[in-house]
Amino acid sequence: MRVLFPAVLLAALIYGLHIPVSGSFQAGPMLEPVDGLWKTARLAKPWQSETIKLDGMQDSVRVEMDERGVPHINASSDLDAMAALGYTVVRDRLFEVDFIHRVSTGRLSDLLGSAALRIDRHFHETGIVDAVRRNTELLPNRMPREYEAVLAYMQGANTWLATLDPSAYPLEYRLLGAEPPQELTPEHTMALYAYMAYDLSFRNSDRRHSQTQAALGNEVYQQLFPEFSTWEIPIIREEEGNWGPGGFTAADRESAPTSAAVSASSMSVTDSPRVDHARTNPEAGQSTYSTEALSIPMAEGFIEGKGSNNWAVSGSRSVTGMPILAGDMHLTLSLPAIWYEAHMITPTTNVYGVTFPAVPGIVEGITPTIAWAFTNTGSDQLDTYRIQLNAERTQYFFDGTWRDLEIKTDTIRVKDADPVPITIPYTHFGPVQQLDEGDFVIRWVGHEFGTTFAAIWDMNRATNYEEFELATRQWDYPMQNILYAGRDSVIAIRSTGLLPIRGHGNAHGVLDGTTSDTEWIGRVPFNELPHVVEPAKGYLASTNQRPAPEGYPHYLGQDWRAVFRSVRIDELLSSKQRHSADDLALYQSDQKAVQVTHFVAPLDSLEDLSEGAERMRRRLQAFDGVMSVESTDARLFDWYYNALWREMWDEDVFWSGVAPKDVRILELAQSDPEHVWFDRVDTPERETAADVFRGALENAAEQWADDDYADVPWGEVQTLQMQHITGAEPLRALWRENMPFGGYRETLSPSRTNPVRFSASWRVVVDFATSPPQARGIYPGGQSGNPFSTLYDAHIQKFLDFDYYAIDLTTGL
Repeated sequence: MRVLFPAVLLAALIYGLHIPVSGSFQAGPMLEPVDGLWKTARLAKPWQSETIKLDGMQDSVRVEMDERGVPHINASSDLDAMAALGYTVVRDRLFEVDFIHRVSTGRLSDLLGSAALRIDRHFHETGIVDAVRRNTELLPNRMPREYEAVLAYMQGANTWLATLDPSAYPLEYRLLGAEPPQELTPEHTMALYAYMAYDLSFRNSDRRHSQTQAALGNEVYQQLFPEFSTWEIPIIREEEGNWGPGGFTAADRESAPTSAAVSASSMSVTDSPRVDHARTNPEAGQSTYSTEALSIPMAEGFIEGKGSNNWAVSGSRSVTGMPILAGDMHLTLSLPAIWYEAHMITPTTNVYGVTFPAVPGIVEGITPTIAWAFTNTGSDQLDTYRIQLNAERTQYFFDGTWRDLEIKTDTIRVKDADPVPITIPYTHFGPVQQLDEGDFVIRWVGHEFGTTFAAIWDMNRATNYEEFELATRQWDYPMQNILYAGRDSVIAIRSTGLLPIRGHGNAHGVLDGTTSDTEWIGRVPFNELPHVVEPAKGYLASTNQRPAPEGYPHYLGQDWRAVFRSVRIDELLSSKQRHSADDLALYQSDQKAVQVTHFVAPLDSLEDLSEGAERMRRRLQAFDGVMSVESTDARLFDWYYNALWREMWDEDVFWSGVAPKDVRILELAQSDPEHVWFDRVDTPERETAADVFRGALENAAEQWADDDYADVPWGEVQTLQMQHITGAEPLRALWRENMPFGGYRETLSPSRTNPVRFSASWRVVVDFATSPPQARGIYPGGQSGNPFSTLYDAHIQKFLDFDYYAIDLTTGL
């Protein structure tokens, strides 16, 4: 079957390219018999092992290519290894490196035409383009060691780039009638850094939260969107916390200052239409970022669903007596994949793992003595300020005086159209955004210069926890929960990165930008970040839940939405005394939805149900909550769960602003079943909690009846979709979709949307019972960016089967 695929794809593309398509895709050159698609297909053979000596290298480098296209690089110096890594990555992923750079630097329109103009404007207007340029200029002086590594990486990349003739350009360039960049520069690395920070921390929901707060009033808002919750199990528990000298308690936190946010009376709820698709998705409308339905997956920014899992057991809780670590990072699943697998051996390191294209090093890795895994912290790393401009819009009012705006201009080049000039005013906070409800400014950690690459460099070379912790002190953003396990028998975790300290503590919602009282006044010291080393319970886990309990003294964020995964993994890890590597891998495939138990229980006491609703109730009561592809009850629960959310949060404020998370329904039902929020706005009666649960059940039963009470497997309802990184419909032949996929919102194996587009982007399990450790890993996709290559999507079926590839740190030695 794999042998036939290139021919099938070739036929699909030839057929598809005879059909007129929108956008800038061009079929003509691809149909030439010598240099068209046929040549692209011929160039799809896997690369062979070789010894290379590139310009600038001090010595020859051996590159062993395994059967999956993973390079095992053995070099006599770190810089030579970086050059070889750049060389191998770019020959596999040139278009991806270029595309990410174009996203972060506002240059998509030059490639895709005017359809991408709003995306380019967004990256300019949010200050990301300016940050990439400024931080690239700062790189040589701020991080000279890493700058040399980047230069070596780009030297290797450009050596490969120089060998390309137009007939060998990656497929996407040829379809677009475009050319790759003449050379790759350090800006490509800094653009990747900015993009990942954007993808994992650009949560621009402050205005919608303030609008919701204005409509509800502060007391009700705090009830529906509390800073703390009793539902999730925090990463660091109260008894484990040590936030600095002497520690802190919940009582200490009660005396902390509150936010100097804009008062509710100064914000108004905008009249925005309800979105139909959101009404079928609990907690929809909570997406943290939107730019009018962006169609390119890489331009979405941080939204709920991009998170991760990691967990580890110490020797006292493992069957081998040594630590075991597991991690699976949840990102947008695309083709080519965001990850590139590699292994590097130099006199200072032997590290295997995954990296982002354009990064000189392994981002998440394994060495003979240590391993680490990430989850996204999800802390509040962006503030929105409401500002006051003068009539001429040349100055802004701050601390009693008028300050001049800094005006920055640029030009967006647009394919087949005139260039578009763009002007962006800046305050000292950041770029100004003129919106219908006023003028706002954002300050975001990604605008700052970050030293995360220095952390990665030293993490790759650490041999024990002491060295590893020292390396992570340099990690700035995106803020991550970094889990460690090693041969030194230590397991540890820390929420690591730049966590701003605000002048007035809590910074939720829009802040007053006319005063310095709301400014960032520093960062939380490394030793005061949430962390624990060698926990007494013998295991650690993070699932994007709140990192620290209520006693933590610094503001992390409000209304954390990752709840049920934290409960489920704690249940699994605490349920047995000792775990094996197979156990930790099995937990990555777990598809039990904890919320089923909680949300089905209120149905037990309902009366006066229709025959169909009674039939539905019996099925849900018998449902074990496992959202597997074979389950026929999963679809029924999904109908009920969606209907319950619509029944409960039917007020306009929740569709134009943000909506409470689903556990609020349970809290209100338990504390006050006649609370006003159970009353539906479209009926004259006063509904109670029982009425809402009954209405949801009846609604779901009607859907089932309309389908003749059919038992449909969940895998026929929910499928995995991996789009090409452009998100382009004309390139749909390059997508992989309609693959049955289990799981649900808040299952350990996650699937928040349908089709599923966010899930585990890299699964890894590492067992330190041997030296080097026994490890396994997989990501959906493959090493090659050439759609005709068997390595383009080679891992997908194993990924769907929750299978792994063995990781060998001895290859290439």
